[in-house]
Amino acid sequence: MFSVLCIYGSSRKNGNTEILARYVADKFKQKGVNVEVLCLCDLDIKPCISCRSCVNKRGFCSIDDDITRIIIPRLLSVDGLVVASPVYFNNVSACVKIFIDRTWCLRGKLKDIVGGSIVVGRGYGAELALAAIHAFMLKHEMILGMRGVTGFAYEKGDIKSDVEAFKWCTRLVDRMYELMSKVRQRTSRKNEV
Repeated sequence: MFSVLCIYGSSRKNGNTEILARYVADKFKQKGVNVEVLCLCDLDIKPCISCRSCVNKRGFCSIDDDITRIIIPRLLSVDGLVVASPVYFNNVSACVKIFIDRTWCLRGKLKDIVGGSIVVGRGYGAELALAAIHAFMLKHEMILGMRGVTGFAYEKGDIKSDVEAFKWCTRLVDRMYELMSKVRQRTSRKNEV
């Protein structure tokens, strides 16, 4: 069975980003995937303080918060990661950016995890937000199989009328599942040799 972590960085409860994140999680569950959905904005997370302790001394992040207690252990055990963010000022939300920065301590440890991205906004800035998520994933040598999902919404609940966003969410799940299967097959073949 595959395991996927779906995290989103919106402080708006039951908002547009959360709706798409939970839709993706439900689609994964329909495929028999073990999925956990976490809202970064509900967690006790702190920004990176650039202490470099993870590089020079400890080998892991020195900040004791929910990134180190909850997020990192889950990241190290999943086959797939979906990051969803509203578009704020042409980029990801602050919660998502904190998460991205804090994964510096995981260099080399997220390789070959299959990644997916979702952003929700009014139209402008979506590509930059997707680029930020993709840059994070590529820095960690994760596997991306598609350009991500862009949902168009502004007021709470507007996303429900964006039929294309839901279609792309389904494609994202299908593609991630396909890639996770290929990674597992490849790993199995290597272990047999």
